[in-house]
Amino acid sequence: MKDTQNQTQVQNFGEPFFMIIREDETLSSIKERIQKKLKVPDEDFSKWKFAYISLGRPDYFEDPDTVATRFQRNMYGAWEQYLGLEHPDTAPRKAHTVNQNRHSFERPVKIYN
Repeated sequence: MKDTQNQTQVQNFGEPFFMIIREDETLSSIKERIQKKLKVPDEDFSKWKFAYISLGRPDYFEDPDTVATRFQRNMYGAWEQYLGLEHPDTAPRKAHTVNQNRHSFERPVKIYN
């Protein structure tokens, strides 16, 4: 998710999750909760960067920043705003099958009752 000039879009990976962020909560307190939830070692976690992502563009936070002030409640497409965690993708790569190419996506299983 590296973007120093906000000119490129971010590449998301991993599993998203929901987290309550209080109105006056700083990034440093949120980072503690995220590290605990994800069980990331201090050495690795210290290299992570955190950004407010809106419409695919990052705006990086500093530890004393109040995170909730960046999010707009009445913004159209509010789901396009989220807290992004910049870190290396350490998940093993999946081999592409014959019917897949690198631009295809896995589809969810639908269960009809």
